[in-house]
Amino acid sequence: MKWRSECFSRFGSISDIPVTDYSEELHNCLAGKKEVLDVGSGAHKPLKAVIEKYGVGYCCLDTDPDGEFDYRSFQEIPEGKLFDLVVANQVIEHMGVDDAFECVYNIFQKLVSKGQFFATVPNALHPVRQRDCTHLTAWPVNDLYSLLRSAGFQILKLGRYNKRPLTQDPLKRAIVETVCQEFRMDWCDSILIIGQKE
Repeated sequence: MKWRSECFSRFGSISDIPVTDYSEELHNCLAGKKEVLDVGSGAHKPLKAVIEKYGVGYCCLDTDPDGEFDYRSFQEIPEGKLFDLVVANQVIEHMGVDDAFECVYNIFQKLVSKGQFFATVPNALHPVRQRDCTHLTAWPVNDLYSLLRSAGFQILKLGRYNKRPLTQDPLKRAIVETVCQEFRMDWCDSILIIGQKE
């Protein structure tokens, strides 16, 4: 409850949280980094090319039996090996709360001092984003914030983003905004959070 209150005092309600650009935020996080761990990278590792384009070393961790990964668990990472940045893109929602905390805590342990954790999850207030049977836990913004704070992170950034921009048609835009306000929904389909190990 303490972290939920802190989240609200810092960022307000969902409509107060700024709309941000996923690619731009990732670009900013990659600047100056030496090695990145991609947690839940997926068999096709879609972030690998993006990360390597910045000349940053890339390691991946996933349990998918169809993929080839550097690590299949945090326990496989050699003792003393630390990363500047860990990315978990649309991963945490596939875990129960206890497993999510264990994952985020392990990420905290595998970061250098001042290392950053860049995570995204589906927006729990989006009307259709949770319609996936593999999503075990919906993460409202204040609970996602609390998860990272409980693991030891300081929160640098909280934002929301959408794969498609909000319509520019004034009438449609007014309808979307009114419906979202009346039904406590949000048109942005994802939440982005950046934590730092202090």
